[in-house]
Amino acid sequence: MEMNPSKTAKTKCLLTILLANMLALPAAFATEITGTISFIKKPPMVGIVYVPSSQSDQYAPVIDQVDKQFTSKMAVVNAGNLVTFKNSDDVEHNVFANDTSQSAKFDVGLMSPGGEKKIKVDWDKNSIVRVGCKIHPKMRTYLAAIDTPFHQILEFQKGTQEYTFSIKNVPADSNKVVFSIPKYDLLTVELTSGSIWTAEITKKGKVRGLLTINQK
Repeated sequence: MEMNPSKTAKTKCLLTILLANMLALPAAFATEITGTISFIKKPPMVGIVYVPSSQSDQYAPVIDQVDKQFTSKMAVVNAGNLVTFKNSDDVEHNVFANDTSQSAKFDVGLMSPGGEKKIKVDWDKNSIVRVGCKIHPKMRTYLAAIDTPFHQILEFQKGTQEYTFSIKNVPADSNKVVFSIPKYDLLTVELTSGSIWTAEITKKGKVRGLLTINQK
């Protein structure tokens, strides 16, 4: 039995429209969060901006030690996952953390040159823990137990007060953005009506800068 040519053409047309709509779905359900950060005076070392989400990626970072410095100012890791510390220096190191407020405490012991140690993140989610070296007190990095793929680490530099960030493919129904800097007040911005939001960045209640968020 032969099909009616007009019906065949209509069927192809409907399939084309359906396919086009399916391809357009991801864009309809995703948005981009951008923003600027302005510090009044000297900026801190590092911070992270993120959008809380039920979605999750797996992070198990590797942090090296070179020239008596950690190679990352901050790394994201899932609670329950492992962090690997390496020693590419020609001196010994002793990586540790002791943050009672986050129930985070570990000490990997002496690490010889070329050594490697792993620790399990068994402390609270949505927390930032300082990591140091017992032998070299000026060394520090941070582990952010942030369980969301929508984040950006911001490494600040001396002499620079203005910074920008961009987080793409964020679910369109996201309703808050969190900005966290070690030793600063945690900043949570509710994305209510509108498309531009501003909030003061504070440290122990004192204003240190301004955060501006845009949703595209």
